[in-house]
Amino acid sequence: MRYGMNPHQAASLTVVGSAAPFTVVAGSPSYINVLDALTGWQMVREAAGTFGQPAAASYKHVSPAGAALGTSAADAYRRARDADPKSSYGDFVAVSHPVDAELADVLRRVVSDGIIAPGYAPGVVEVLAAKKRGTYLVLEADPLFEPPREEVRELYGLRLTQERDAFSLGRDLLSAELDDAAARDMLLGLIIVRYTQSNTVALLKDGMAIGIGAGQQSRVDCTRLAGQKAADWWSRRSTTPLTGVSMVSDGALPFPDNVEEAARFGVSHIAEPAGSIRSSEVEAACAVHGITWSATGVRLFRH
Repeated sequence: MRYGMNPHQAASLTVVGSAAPFTVVAGSPSYINVLDALTGWQMVREAAGTFGQPAAASYKHVSPAGAALGTSAADAYRRARDADPKSSYGDFVAVSHPVDAELADVLRRVVSDGIIAPGYAPGVVEVLAAKKRGTYLVLEADPLFEPPREEVRELYGLRLTQERDAFSLGRDLLSAELDDAAARDMLLGLIIVRYTQSNTVALLKDGMAIGIGAGQQSRVDCTRLAGQKAADWWSRRSTTPLTGVSMVSDGALPFPDNVEEAARFGVSHIAEPAGSIRSSEVEAACAVHGITWSATGVRLFRH
């Protein structure tokens, strides 16, 4: 690797087992490039497998600025990047399907650090590799690769081991009152927050994240941040009120203030693990605002 988290840190990459999850096609990765690539690839792979259509994510510092489903890889990435284009500046791209000329043309015109995808059409790598004065990182993911059951991290003289989070996320976790479109958005949101730094709240509409509040110590700050990003996204499209938004939280909502904030940004549906001492108050607040409440029982922290 070029360097670790910072240029003054040396770093190396070691394959565990008989195969690697990706190959380097062009460029040289840094430590954070690898973290973004592997996290983003897992997200889009799971989303595409769940919904049977292309998925894309725009990653910065191991959290997505945006993520979306689309009719093609190019369409999915346009939608993902459009959620928060300011934060997507210099992003690492992850797409679930091979990169064709259409997506390569989109990428050629934006500021991005690299991409991971399961394949590249003829001539596409040459277009991408020319970006960033020839240093653009192109990684090819192995779609058949299956990770080990255990994840290992060494930190300050200690080795931590845990089971990989392979919990099955499905429609059964959500309220039966949801229509198909809302259920799709909520399930996509669960997949997104699984691969986002905690604490995390994601707002979704029409098969895409329109606001992600990631990495905040206060959950209500996550909700406000996601809501403001969603409001900015909507303001580029309409002067009418934003409605029909789905909200997913990776951890339990500790107070009803999250519901009050969510209602300000057009949220109609909320999914969260519940199980906190004030979950009954959260449920009641949802009822007051006409918000469908799904208590999933599944926490999705990521650090």
